[in-house]
Amino acid sequence: MGFLSAAVYNAVVSRTVDVNKRVIGWNLDLVKWNVWLGQSINAFARSGARDTKGTNMHQLTFSALVIAVTGLTAHSDIVRVDEFSSLQFEGFENLNMGVFESAPISVFGGMGEISNTGNSWLHSTSGWSFQSGEWRARADAFEGSRLLGNTRGGIAYEFEESQKSFGGYFATIADSPDGTIKFYNGDQLVGSEILQVAAGGDWAWNGWASDQSFDRVVVDSSYGDNGGFLMHDAVRVLSTAVPTQGTAAIFAFGLVIATKRHRE
Repeated sequence: MGFLSAAVYNAVVSRTVDVNKRVIGWNLDLVKWNVWLGQSINAFARSGARDTKGTNMHQLTFSALVIAVTGLTAHSDIVRVDEFSSLQFEGFENLNMGVFESAPISVFGGMGEISNTGNSWLHSTSGWSFQSGEWRARADAFEGSRLLGNTRGGIAYEFEESQKSFGGYFATIADSPDGTIKFYNGDQLVGSEILQVAAGGDWAWNGWASDQSFDRVVVDSSYGDNGGFLMHDAVRVLSTAVPTQGTAAIFAFGLVIATKRHRE
């Protein structure tokens, strides 16, 4: 399997199957949309409505695009998003924990807690170095003076209230890139994604939005059989789904149309 661990390889295969299913769904949605659009345009023409510069045609065009985008995103459970801001932010600066802590730790101002999934401990520090044979790497806090990591297992975030967006900065100091992230609603798996980080300690943003609520997130590295050595910093959550670029673009397009018509 090359540089991919078994866990990451299986996640990629599972994700590929899921994407193929979604593409089939999208194609069916496009067929339905084309039929609807053709019927709507014919009805519009028969009604004797104004030309393409009129309000009705603008409204028809915008409505068609909204329906098209809605159809294309209806099958997307979890999507990647650019960095977003949130008041629910955790920088691991003032946690009530020991240097090495095995008990769950309160985070996000008491809104949730973190724990180690491998029956091991969590460690908050200003920087962390790792050496294995000829491999050496180090990560310092992305912002502020603290980061969070562990040497075994994954790190689980559990929230008192349901969330729909999760993101943060991650870095691996082991010689295995990437990792996995799983979203749960209770005991039900909402979805699993690849955490994209290069080996060597460089920080990388990873963020997602879900159309289904989740109350637990588990982040694992791809290092060996036991994981670990994946650093966390500047983590944030939102109870609403962050708009994707495509969704933001379509509504921006609608705003342009509305503004143009208002000026006419």
